[in-house]
Amino acid sequence: MGRFNRGLTPWRYGSPVISIPKEPRRLRMPDPLSQPTRFARWPGWACGLALLAFALLVACGVARPVPPQLMAERPITGIAGSETPPDAAGDDVALYRAMAQKVRGGEDYYAAATRLLRDNDYPLRPFVAVRLPTLTYMLAALPPGLAIVPMCLLIAAVILAWTVRLAPALRTPEICSWASLLVMMNCLTAFSPALVVFHESWAALLIALSLALYRHERWWPSVLLALLAVMIRELALPYVLLMGALALLERRWREAAAWAGVTIAFLAALGLHAQAVWAVTSAADPASPGWSASGGWPFVVAAIQKATLFNHLPFAVTPLLVPLALLGWTAWASPTGTRAALFLAGFSGAMMLFGRPDNFYWAVMITPILLVGLIFAPAALRDLARPLVFGAQRAT
Repeated sequence: MGRFNRGLTPWRYGSPVISIPKEPRRLRMPDPLSQPTRFARWPGWACGLALLAFALLVACGVARPVPPQLMAERPITGIAGSETPPDAAGDDVALYRAMAQKVRGGEDYYAAATRLLRDNDYPLRPFVAVRLPTLTYMLAALPPGLAIVPMCLLIAAVILAWTVRLAPALRTPEICSWASLLVMMNCLTAFSPALVVFHESWAALLIALSLALYRHERWWPSVLLALLAVMIRELALPYVLLMGALALLERRWREAAAWAGVTIAFLAALGLHAQAVWAVTSAADPASPGWSASGGWPFVVAAIQKATLFNHLPFAVTPLLVPLALLGWTAWASPTGTRAALFLAGFSGAMMLFGRPDNFYWAVMITPILLVGLIFAPAALRDLARPLVFGAQRAT
């Protein structure tokens, strides 16, 4: 009978042999999700390609690290033409504080900003080298030191909104608390009296809140938050374009028109901004070296390392965790997961092409939600490896 019982388990208790099939072996890995991942239904060849892409990102980040000296900030010298004292956070922080102080004192933003930039050897050309005035006007309207209050409220809103958004997708409250902790840790990189004057800090938090609040049936809060984000920092425009494109693909015409309206309003504001900058600058002013450094994936990893709490960890950790986070976001099979994964991947791709080493702060635009993907990563790796492992077992 043995030759007919291959793969079966016999039970002998003084009775005829009873054989039952063995249960198939499964990959036992932590599963934080309440539903299968996007990769659960992928064919083996697609899973293999995804794992290969993940391995290449890890290898590229490890093999070609960006030298730390290239990521160094300007040495702290103080701001010429202003009574603002030097700031330990850097001259950029002191510069933005000086701009807000002069506008608070009644000066015109463009006259004050271009004079401070010129006196401190900052580029003024092209016109986007001069920041949009939205945040400076807001800082100038508040008493000195109180800008941290709306920043605190915004961070609290981001943490709460993402906790509510993630809760249905996670299996236990404990896992949800870990996800909330990851959101909080990365929001805290913007939670500093010094970084309140940084445009990227506000724009990134507004985008994170916009994405968390987005619903098909109630999209207007997301649109309004994105409008404010893009008026503070033009780096928020890729998010607006992505959301508009997805609305078009889903044939949500009213929503697509709203995102188009945000884009048109931004372009109009940018045109007025350009004219105002050109009126107070000339060809003799210093120009930016351009944004075609093409630092590639190593620059993205180094920028995230410098712009997050990873800055306190050995660099070798970041090249692994960043691809894991992106893989995790890709695995979450939900409209929010799709939007987040596309935004994170698209913005990272733009950084690979256009970011200079001194533009590491661009990474702040994606850090508030990036590392939440680590919660989904174990299930993603399990579902990607399963067809390859079982395919090899069947082949043998």
